[in-house]
Amino acid sequence: MPSPLRLTHVSLHRFKAAYALEGVPLRPFNVVIGRNGAGKSTLLEGLQWIDAAIRGTVNTACDRYNGVADLVNHRHAKGDRGFELHTRLESAEGAFADHHCNIREVFEDIATVGSERLRIGSSGSAPSEVLWTEEGEQDVRFTPQGKFDLSDRLALSRIDELVVDPGLPLTGSDIAGFWKNAVFLRLEPTDLAQGSTLRRPSLAPLLDERGAMLPALIEELDDDGRQDLVDMLHSVLPDFREVEVFRAGDSRSGNYALREDIIDRGAAGKKTFKIPSWMLSEGTRRMTAIFALLAHRPGPSLLCIEEVENGLDPISVRKVLGYLKEASLRGVQVIVTTHSPWLLDDVDVDDVLVVRRALGDTTYTRLADDPASQRSDPRVRPGGRYIDLLEF
Repeated sequence: MPSPLRLTHVSLHRFKAAYALEGVPLRPFNVVIGRNGAGKSTLLEGLQWIDAAIRGTVNTACDRYNGVADLVNHRHAKGDRGFELHTRLESAEGAFADHHCNIREVFEDIATVGSERLRIGSSGSAPSEVLWTEEGEQDVRFTPQGKFDLSDRLALSRIDELVVDPGLPLTGSDIAGFWKNAVFLRLEPTDLAQGSTLRRPSLAPLLDERGAMLPALIEELDDDGRQDLVDMLHSVLPDFREVEVFRAGDSRSGNYALREDIIDRGAAGKKTFKIPSWMLSEGTRRMTAIFALLAHRPGPSLLCIEEVENGLDPISVRKVLGYLKEASLRGVQVIVTTHSPWLLDDVDVDDVLVVRRALGDTTYTRLADDPASQRSDPRVRPGGRYIDLLEF
């Protein structure tokens, strides 16, 4: 059985801020930084679009952006309107899966799959093309098992059924498992404070992007997972001792609470009080969501977090980064965006991607590969190197 897959390269063509963003390199742990409007979110949104299309259709994936028209880069004015996404998954053993899809706007803001290809291979051997669109066969994709002709669905959504050759270095189930456990977060304080059903829908991610299903995620944790969650919270906020999920009457909905030690006049000098989610601080809710994901087994294959520092004090940011880096060592690939240069000082320079935008063109550059960064004094931490880049 291969080791966990991770994304190593992503290319976006004519998608949002990216006109021709080619081969963005990704590591197990990645921090993306750039100025407002540079296109930091475009990379994550491209990946989230694939994830949403796999769980639904290409049009439901476009709905969150008010339709496919708003996703197509404005520089693309000739020919069919659409965009292309290319991802490469790799295992530690050298097996890889290259997936490419071309999404077209056909009429009245309706999207369709123009073409789709998937190649599977390993280092030192020629790859096998296991999914393709033949010339002149728009909207029909082929596999060794036959046709896949649903024009509004990625074949990737059923890749575990379509690619079953045991002789390949990766199976469709390996690829499907990666996307099934991908999580994209833009955590909202109000959503994190509200209750939810305590059973996650079967096709839903471990946690929705706004965090509304956090009670269901905590409910899924086994005893060891609950303890891991408590231990992580306790390391940041020492007065928190327990986490519990409670039901709203006899319904299937509920919420979560933390138990906190508070000074009391009794013999013990303190009591443990139940603090429901809506009384917790924004930062505590965000940390609870992130830590619950890291405590879940299996954990996320890919964990993307927008503006990871939001609502967190500096000490909490360092703790959260530490746990995310630990998770990346055990197979959870992490991509976070930030606006904070000082946050970069707690990560390796090789893990930082700098996003720039000029004349409508967005680029992603590894900070360690930037010539200005390479000329910096070795004692200058990544945050200082990034600030120096703003001078150019």
